[in-house]
Amino acid sequence: MKELKLHKTIRSKIMKAIKTFNMIEDGDKILLWISWWKDSMLLAKMMCELRDFSHLNFGVKWVYIHKKFLMQCDVDFTKQQDFFKEIWLDMEYIELNLPEGSKLEEGIWISCQWCSYARRITFFKLCEKWGYNKIALWHHLDDWIITLFMNMINNSYYSLMPPVNKMKKGDLKIIRPLSFVRENDIRNLVEKYNIPISPCTCPIWEKSRRKQIWNLMKIIEANEKGSVENMYYAAVKKFIKDYKDKDYVTD
Repeated sequence: MKELKLHKTIRSKIMKAIKTFNMIEDGDKILLWISWWKDSMLLAKMMCELRDFSHLNFGVKWVYIHKKFLMQCDVDFTKQQDFFKEIWLDMEYIELNLPEGSKLEEGIWISCQWCSYARRITFFKLCEKWGYNKIALWHHLDDWIITLFMNMINNSYYSLMPPVNKMKKGDLKIIRPLSFVRENDIRNLVEKYNIPISPCTCPIWEKSRRKQIWNLMKIIEANEKGSVENMYYAAVKKFIKDYKDKDYVTD
């Protein structure tokens, strides 16, 4: 298949993020956090391309965490497994259970933040167990701005989703190679290449505050062309200024 111009554009933006924030170094062992949705599936493909054809020397493995406490979020992933075999990506399937006696057992109080936190702790433990030093997440440029909006509107403080975040203890880093990529570009390329994805069936998403802010962002962008990217690059400049000398160890 002939490589599309959009493919080259996205790869260029990924390389820009990697270079700007020194995301990947020789000898890195990286765990990919897979969700089956478009963002993580495209990131898996692009990371394998970089592993196989770029000057970067690193290892990569994907992990999917099956949330047993939210069964409606999980789907059949046979096609995705076949796709990963095609791109030579090692796979691991982990089941995440709630702690015994948890108040979340009946599905109450579960939020996007809690779910993400629970999976992240699991990833930290897997990195320590398997000897991996970095976790690659699929968040893109739009996620950055949504998070920034949520924190300013709901919590009255300036805080964003860092493209790279070094843990205060140990050598573990979280990296987000899609930080310079727009969500719509990801969607278009996934559709053009017919990359197998599974739609999000999370029962919380449609009523979540994050979805509300996402809708607000779309309204702003419809009225002010280029506004989202302008806000994003302003935030990036501030992030680099505040944290580059700290090796991106965020507060």
